[in-house]
Amino acid sequence: MKKYILLGIFFFFVVGLFSANIQQDSLNVESSDSETIKKIQEYLDLSEKNRNRNVEMAVDYAEKALLLSQQIKNEELLYQSEFALGYAYYSRNDYEIAILHFNKSLEICKTTDNRTGEAASLNRIGNTLQLMGHYQDALNNYQLALIINRELDNTIEIARTLTNLGSIFRLYGNYEKAISQHLDALELYEGVNNDEGIAWSALNIARLFRMMKNYTKAFEYVNQSLEIYQKIAFEFENNTGVTLCLKEIGDISFEKGDFEKAIEYSEQVLQINKQSQNWQGYANSLSTLGKIYFQTFDFQQSKKYFSEALHIKDSLNDITEKASILRHLGLIALNEGNVRDAENKLKNSLDFAKIQNLKEDIKESYFALSEFYEKQNSLPQALSYFRLYISLKDSLNNQKINELELQYSFDKEQRMKEFEQRQKDIEQKAKLQKQKILTWVFIAGFVFTLLLAYIIFKNLQRKKRTNILLIQQKQEIENQRDEIEAQRDFVTKQRDQIAKQNTIITDSIEYAKRIQTALLPQDKFMKSVLKDYFVYMKPKNIVSGDFYWVSEKNNKIIVAVSDCTGHGVPGAFMSMLGVAFLNEIVNKNEVIEANHILDQLRASIIESLHQEYGIFGSKDGMDIALCIIDKDTLSLKFAGAYNPCVIIRDSTMYELLPDKMPIGIHAIKVDREFANKEFMLQKGDMIYLFTDGYIDQFGGKDGLKYRQKAFKELLVNISVNDLKKQKEILEKTMNEWQGSRSQLDDMMIMGIKF
Repeated sequence: MKKYILLGIFFFFVVGLFSANIQQDSLNVESSDSETIKKIQEYLDLSEKNRNRNVEMAVDYAEKALLLSQQIKNEELLYQSEFALGYAYYSRNDYEIAILHFNKSLEICKTTDNRTGEAASLNRIGNTLQLMGHYQDALNNYQLALIINRELDNTIEIARTLTNLGSIFRLYGNYEKAISQHLDALELYEGVNNDEGIAWSALNIARLFRMMKNYTKAFEYVNQSLEIYQKIAFEFENNTGVTLCLKEIGDISFEKGDFEKAIEYSEQVLQINKQSQNWQGYANSLSTLGKIYFQTFDFQQSKKYFSEALHIKDSLNDITEKASILRHLGLIALNEGNVRDAENKLKNSLDFAKIQNLKEDIKESYFALSEFYEKQNSLPQALSYFRLYISLKDSLNNQKINELELQYSFDKEQRMKEFEQRQKDIEQKAKLQKQKILTWVFIAGFVFTLLLAYIIFKNLQRKKRTNILLIQQKQEIENQRDEIEAQRDFVTKQRDQIAKQNTIITDSIEYAKRIQTALLPQDKFMKSVLKDYFVYMKPKNIVSGDFYWVSEKNNKIIVAVSDCTGHGVPGAFMSMLGVAFLNEIVNKNEVIEANHILDQLRASIIESLHQEYGIFGSKDGMDIALCIIDKDTLSLKFAGAYNPCVIIRDSTMYELLPDKMPIGIHAIKVDREFANKEFMLQKGDMIYLFTDGYIDQFGGKDGLKYRQKAFKELLVNISVNDLKKQKEILEKTMNEWQGSRSQLDDMMIMGIKF
C-alpha cells in the first residue's frame, strides 16, 4: 500500500513538471514572436526614413523585415515588408523589381481582404508604370484604387488617387479632365488641412497652366507649392518637393522666353539629381537643358545634353521624354545637313509618341516632319504631315481650365456665404424666439388685466354694459383692420420677392444662353468649312434643346442637327452633353463613320445619365441627323435617329431615312447598330437637316400642325433661291402660319449648298 502511494506521488510530480515545461515553452514562443514583430517594425521604420537619404540602406532594411516576416508567417507584416521593399526599389529607380514587390503586396492584401493595402499597392503600381511610360496600365491601376478608396471613404487616399489620374490625363493631352481631377484633389486636401497634398496639387495645376501658356497663374500656383515644400523640407529633411518646384520654375521661365533664368534653375535641379543619384531625374534635367540651348540656337550644346540624356534613358530602359529628345536631335541633324539621320530620328520620335499616346509630342513630331519634307521639296508629304499637325492642334483646345478654376473659387466663396447666412439665421431665430416669449407675456398680462377690469366694471357700473360692448366691437374691428393690413403687407412683400426671383432666374437663363451660343460652331469657322449655308434657329424659350454641330477631320466635314428631350433649361443641358460627346468621339477616333458616331453617342448618353432598360428613371435622349461629307469625292454618308436628311437637286427631292430609335434608352430594348446611308453629291445640291419643331407647330386658320408634306414642298420651292433668301422665306412662312399662337417646341433648320 505504501508502495502504491509513493508511485502516485511520483506520477503527479512528473506530470506537473512536464506541464510547467510546456507552459514555459509556450511563453517563450510568444515572447520570441513579440520580439520579432518589434524588430520588423524597427526595420520598416528605418527603411522609410532612409528612402530619401540612403536608398541602399532602405533596400537592406526592407529585405531584413521581409525575411523575419516570412519566418513568423505574419500576413500583415508580409504585406508591409513587400510594400516597403517595392517602395525602396522605386526610389532607387529599379522599376521592374519595384513592380514585382508591389504586385506581391497586392496579392497578399487581396488574400487577407486588406482593402486599404490593396488601394495603396494599386496606386504605387500606377506610379511605377507611369515612370516606365506605360500610361494606359498606370491609368487602369489608378482607377481601381479610386473605386476602393471611395468605398472606404478615405479622403486623403481619394485625393492622392485623383492627383495621380490628373497627371495621366495631362500626359494624354486631356487638360479639361486633368484640371478637374487636380481641383477636386486640392479641395479635398484643403478640407483636411493636408499641406503636402495641397502642395502637390498646386504644383500639378501650375504645370497645366504652363501648358496653357498662362504663365502668371503658373507662377502663382508653383510659388504656393514651393512655400509649402520648403516648410516640409525644413521639418523632415526631404527636398523632393522643392526639387520638383525648382524644375517647374525653370520650365515656366523657358517657355516664357527667359532662357537665362531657365538655365539657372535647370542646372540647380541637375546637380541635386546627380548628388542624390536620381539618374532618371538627371536625364530629364539634361533633356530640359538641351531644349533651352536649342531655343537659343546653340545647337552644339543642345546636341551634347540631348545625346547624354538619351544614352542614360536607354541604359535605364526609360522611354519618358524619349519622343521629345529624338525630335530635337532630328531637327539638329537636319540643321547640320545629315538628312538620313534627321529623318530616322524624327520618325522614331513620332513612333515613341504614338506608343505612349502623347498628343503634344505627336503634334510636334507632325510639324517637325512637315518642315523636314518641305526642305527636301517633298511637298505632298510635307502637306500631309502639316494637315495632321493642324487637326491635332485644334483638338487640344482646352479653354475650360480657367472656367473650372473659377468655378472652384466660386463654390468656395459660396460655401463661406452659406456659412455666414446660417449664422445670421441662427441669430435671427433666437431674436424671434425672444420676441415670441415677450409677446406671449404681454398677451397674458393683457388678458389678465382685461378680465380684472371687466369684473370691476361689472360690479360697479352695470349700467354701462352697452358702452363696454361697443368698445369691444370697436376693438375687434381695429384688430381685424390690423390683421388685414398685415396680410396686405405680407402679400406685397411676397409679390416683390417673386418678381425679384423671376428677374434673377431670367438673368441666369440669359447668361446660360450666351454660354450655349458660345458652344455652338462660330460663324467664322462655319464659313471656312461649309462656305454657303444658313441656320434657322428659333428656341421656344430663352435657351434651346435643339442644337447644330459642325466639325472637320481628315478632309471630311461632319454636320449634325439634333433635337434633345424637352426644351428650355433641361433641353439646353442635354444639348451641351451632346456637343461635348460629339467633340470627344470625333477627336479620339482616327477613322470616323456616321453610324459609329451615333452608336458611341448613344452609349455615352446612356452611361452618363445612368439609364437602364426596364427601370423607372431617366429616359432622356435626343433625335439627330448626322452627315459626313468627303470634300474630295463629294460622297455623303448619313445616319439618323428619327431625323432624316433631305437633298434637293434641280427641284427633285431625295430623302435619306433615319433609324426609328433615339440616342438614349428606347421604350423597347434595341441592341442593333445605326445604319449608314450613302449618297453621291453634285455641285449645286442643297442639303437640309432639321428637327420636328417647325413641322409640329400649330397654326393656320384651322389651328392644325404644319406637317411634313407641306414642309418638304416648301423646301423644294425655296431651294432655287440663295441661302439668305431661303432663311427669310422660312421665317416669314412660320410667322404667318403661327400667328398669335404660342410656340410648341424649339425649331431648327440647317441648309447647306455644295
